[in-house]
Amino acid sequence: MHFDLEDSRSAMEIAQRLKALPTQSAPPMNWREFRRRQLLRRSRARSEQRRQFALVAAVALVMVGTFSLWRYLLPIADPLAGGAPAAAAPVMLRSVPIAWDDAAMRSVAAERWLAAQPAEPVIVRVGTRAAVTNLEDRIAWADDTLSSMRAEGGEAERARALQYERDRLVSSLAQVRYAETLAADLP
Repeated sequence: MHFDLEDSRSAMEIAQRLKALPTQSAPPMNWREFRRRQLLRRSRARSEQRRQFALVAAVALVMVGTFSLWRYLLPIADPLAGGAPAAAAPVMLRSVPIAWDDAAMRSVAAERWLAAQPAEPVIVRVGTRAAVTNLEDRIAWADDTLSSMRAEGGEAERARALQYERDRLVSSLAQVRYAETLAADLP
C-alpha cells in the first residue's frame, strides 16, 4: 500500500498527525528503577552461582568421603582366603597349614600400608628403587611357591618357613618404602 507524498491532501494529513503527537513521552522507567532492577538481576545470578558452587563442593565432598571409606575402611583381607573359591579352602587348610601369628599380623598391617602408598614414588633414587624391586620380586616368588605348595599339598614345615620369610620380606619392603617416602620429602 503506497500513497503519494506529492498529493497535497496526504501530505497535509501526515503533517496533522505529526503535530498531534505529544512533544515528549515519559520513559518506561527512570534511572533509579533501571539500576535497582539491574542490581536485583545481578544478585539473583550471583546467588544462583553460589548455589551451584555449593552443590559441586557437596558432591566433591561426598565423593572424597566415599572414596576414603572404600579405601581405608575395608576389612583386613583374610590371608587364608587368598581369593580362592570357598570349596577349595578346606582342602588347602588340611594340606599345608599357614603360619598365623604376630609376624603374620604385622605382615598384613604392612601390606595394608603398602597398598595405600602410590605405586611409584615421585622421586626415584636408583639404589632404593633397586632394593624395592628386588624385595617385590622375592615376595612374588614366595607367593608363587606358597600357592603351588598349597595346591600340591607340600611339606608343612617348609611352607611355614616360607611364610615366615615372606612376612619378613613384606616388613622389609614396608621399611624401605617408608624410608623412600621420608627421603622424598627432604629438599
